[in-house]
Amino acid sequence: MRDSNPKVHEYLINRDKYFINAQEFASRGEFRKASEFLWGAIALQIKLLALIKKNIGLGRHEDIRRFIKELSKELGDEEIRKSFEVLEKLHVNFYDEIISSEDFEFYLIEGFNFMKRLEDLMRKNSEKC
Repeated sequence: MRDSNPKVHEYLINRDKYFINAQEFASRGEFRKASEFLWGAIALQIKLLALIKKNIGLGRHEDIRRFIKELSKELGDEEIRKSFEVLEKLHVNFYDEIISSEDFEFYLIEGFNFMKRLEDLMRKNSEKC
């Protein structure tokens, strides 16, 4: 992926670190911390796509949510929005512990698949440049 914006490199490095940390904390049974790291990786993947696809920076959670809704409409793919809305529970879980340890693996897999989907869109978009 070729992009001269230094934020792209920063987001890629931190996204990968956060995802690895999410897996490590989950393996230790520390699901609150794992949730926040996984949410951070997902948020950075969304920010990356926004930067590469639209050349916009997303700062607030509401900006991220709005971007995903617009992306979902643009692609005619409601699953992107639905998956995002499920994954937002990861952020809440850090504070309120709403995801059971038995269910966390589902979120880990769903988060990975969501990020992969956005990465594929990002690569397609960067190839056009």
